[in-house]
Amino acid sequence: MPDKKPGFMASAAALIALSFAVGFFVSLASIGRADILYKFAISWELTKALLYVAQWAPAILLVASAISMESSDASDNFSGAAYKVLMPAFAMAAIVSIFYLLIVPGLEGRKNRLESQSQLFIDSIRVADTALREGRLADAQRALITGAAIDQLDERYSSLYDRVESASIRAQATAGETSEVPLARQEDAAWLAGNRFYLEAIEARKAGRIFDAHYLAKRSAAVYSKRPEVRRLVDETWRDLQRLGPSAEEKAAAAFYKRKLEGYARFQEGDYLEAYRIYSELAADNGADEDVKTYMARSAEGLSTIAFFIEEDERAFSRSDEKPFSITLKEPGGATASVSASRAASSEEAVYFRDLSLVLDGDPDIRVKAPFARLHGRTLVLKAVDRLRPDLVWEPRYTSSGGLGDDPGYAITVPFDQEDASMALRLSGAPEDIDLALLATGIDDAERLGMDGKPLRAELAGRAAYPFAVLMLVLIGAGLGIRFKPTEPVGATARYLTAPILVALAIPPLRVVAGAEVIAARAFATWIPSGFFMAAWLGFLGLCVVVSLFAAARIAGRGAR
Repeated sequence: MPDKKPGFMASAAALIALSFAVGFFVSLASIGRADILYKFAISWELTKALLYVAQWAPAILLVASAISMESSDASDNFSGAAYKVLMPAFAMAAIVSIFYLLIVPGLEGRKNRLESQSQLFIDSIRVADTALREGRLADAQRALITGAAIDQLDERYSSLYDRVESASIRAQATAGETSEVPLARQEDAAWLAGNRFYLEAIEARKAGRIFDAHYLAKRSAAVYSKRPEVRRLVDETWRDLQRLGPSAEEKAAAAFYKRKLEGYARFQEGDYLEAYRIYSELAADNGADEDVKTYMARSAEGLSTIAFFIEEDERAFSRSDEKPFSITLKEPGGATASVSASRAASSEEAVYFRDLSLVLDGDPDIRVKAPFARLHGRTLVLKAVDRLRPDLVWEPRYTSSGGLGDDPGYAITVPFDQEDASMALRLSGAPEDIDLALLATGIDDAERLGMDGKPLRAELAGRAAYPFAVLMLVLIGAGLGIRFKPTEPVGATARYLTAPILVALAIPPLRVVAGAEVIAARAFATWIPSGFFMAAWLGFLGLCVVVSLFAAARIAGRGAR
């Protein structure tokens, strides 16, 4: 008694499950060569496995269609029975097409993001390590910002971060010591006389004669003023004299209040960065002070008009894709605006750039490069500040400021807005990462922003061709199934065992066909005007389906008994 005849759905489902397992195994075996971070490993392997399924799905549908037809009762070229057998095949073709059109772009984007972030992390660690070994601490700290936005728990990052912080502390200590190293002693009368007063001042200080100590230290400095230890002794003895007056608590309170007034004066002058620095220092001493809390917040708010905190950049890059960025806009008057960045990331509040280069041709013209920048609305802020260490500032560098004067400023109004930048960023990178809706509606925006629309049209054509391609393969598979229908019934077990081999054999020639389809799509994208492009392409695909139908019928007719 022959085995139960395998239907199309059963054959296709089994082959898809097998292809996922094979794809996951291939991804697992290749993860070492891909240099994927440990935290991304499982996500990357699952994503790659699903992409393998999408890549092999046309061959699977071809083989499943052939198997279901050769095991059916249909014996001529697409009789009524054959149409009934093909209905599940058409349904599966629709499901696979929907998966390819709606899900695969997101999977491609996720795979590319995991790979690019892993590579970016590795590059940042390498750059930071090289900079540290060469003594370039600022470059090392900047490179670590990139790594911190991706994975702060990685052992390579934490180890290097500790080394950079230790080197920074040592550098600060060394700088302090260097400033206190005594000048070379000159054996002359002035040095000897000054040294005598200096030694007497030290003895007086030890004996508690503070006024005499200060007087003698001043005499020593007057005779020979090049010794820093003498100047330091003058300052220290003066502070000792001041301690003889009010209590330490009263003096500390007075100094604290004086520092608050200084911060307020800076705030009133519009020097928000210095005001923020002062109130940050005061907050470390007494964070509960209401004036300190109020004006620290107001200083930060004022600072946001000319700078932004680097933590905003880190947060945006940790939550968004990192892509190269480039747009060029031509204004009605003939002026152009060009902006590019090595990487950019979008958030709800703003678009953030790294290694930004901006060229605004106009009156005046502006050419500027900035390590960090933020675009909110039409305001491009080019200065970044570390919130916890306000002395750490990243400034723009102007190569041409035209009529802007000596201080071109840190915030520029640009002729494009945050929405334009976000759109350009979404359309940047690999076209296969872009979701179908944006791809269908964003090509005009891409060309308006100075981007090349031909690759996007070619990608849209490729997406549109996929449903037609799987439909054609189902038809061809059905014709082949009838053409090579065995005279004796074949068991389902044998069919399932040979099906993977048939899929593997079908993949190479289908890749050749897919390459031809890519060439055709690029040709249409290049030669057909954008207004008629999709209509012409869909008409061409419809013609291909009709040709495939006749070809399948002819193949099946040759196999009729």
